[in-house]
Amino acid sequence: MVLFAIPAFSQGVREQVLEDLDRAGGVYYMYPFHAHQVTPPPSGYKTVYLSHYGRHGARYLLNDTQYERSLGVLRSAHEAGKLTGTGERLYQEASAYFEETCRYNAGSLTPLGWEQHARIAQEIYRDNRSFFRQRPAITALATQVPRCIVSMAAFCQGLVQADPKLSIYGAATPADLDELNPHAGENPYRVAPPMEEGRYKRTDPWGTKLAGFIDQRIDHRGICARIFTDPDFPKPFRGTRAFVTDLYDLVFNMPCTPTERSLMDFFTPEECYSLWEVNNYIHYMEAAPPATMRDLPALKNLVADADRALSAGEPAVRLRFGHDTVFLFLVSALGADGFEKVPDSADGISETWYNFRAPMAATMYLLFARNPRGHVLVKLVVNDDEARLPLSGDGPWYDWEELKAILPV
Repeated sequence: MVLFAIPAFSQGVREQVLEDLDRAGGVYYMYPFHAHQVTPPPSGYKTVYLSHYGRHGARYLLNDTQYERSLGVLRSAHEAGKLTGTGERLYQEASAYFEETCRYNAGSLTPLGWEQHARIAQEIYRDNRSFFRQRPAITALATQVPRCIVSMAAFCQGLVQADPKLSIYGAATPADLDELNPHAGENPYRVAPPMEEGRYKRTDPWGTKLAGFIDQRIDHRGICARIFTDPDFPKPFRGTRAFVTDLYDLVFNMPCTPTERSLMDFFTPEECYSLWEVNNYIHYMEAAPPATMRDLPALKNLVADADRALSAGEPAVRLRFGHDTVFLFLVSALGADGFEKVPDSADGISETWYNFRAPMAATMYLLFARNPRGHVLVKLVVNDDEARLPLSGDGPWYDWEELKAILPV
């Protein structure tokens, strides 16, 4: 079956966010299931290898500290009688949400995350049915973070439900972290670049200061004035700027969790867009070349694994389950739909690079096809959409050697 849809990137990014404010959640955006195009390889080529990288599915906030940074300030203001009427409603709704849904669940995959990966696996199977019917050898790897392991389990279950004859080997070991999450402190192969301290220090190519970037976009003191009788109430905690960005995390993570509650309407559409721009900038610094190359080993492993599989000559699948920053690095380094472009300033990041391309359960895969003469073509699929790469030809199938020649490996 061939399905068609207009790709989201045909619109401007600002229009995309304002059209669907859930996108303002950035990496909290839920996987955008949609009808999509499936282009088979050219005549004479047979699919031989599928190389996948998936982000874990929908999760709660990472830890209790993330909840406390917003709820704790609201609680203190409530106890001190320093909340406005709007602030009191916000506190009561957020507190009820935390108690009903989030307590003791921080960092874990939500039921929605399980459903996402099971469904994505079945879609990938359906889109590549003839390849999977070759009974390829399937290897599945996950970081040792529980939400990634559970995501892998859901995906593998989805594949086996689609085809009970498939056989899958799974693992979650530090030995594989160089291809799954290279910058993780637990990675035994991790090597910090020279002249950098501790965890990798990212470099803004334009010398932008985060505080100034936020202040140009967000009236954080004005937002606090809607919540607190004294808009400076959050200052003794982490400040008004941090409080607003922490509240953003709480509000936009809510759709990832099993709740009917929503606080999305607390922010205006323009505030949602501005908060997203800040969040997007932070992720660009963490994930996009040239701001960081910390996850380059993941790309090197992806290329090396593909060449090994192609040399082996047997159909194979390699599934990887990791995190948003590695996903965004790979999509950027591969040049998917202009993600390799470096803007002239930090203000231009959001014109072509958007972190909601790494939604909860973000999925990309390279599909390889070979003809009888041994020539290899490759197609990159990102969240169901066939990507255009900065190579000759109209795509979506490209020469594998030509792609390798432009990669920073």
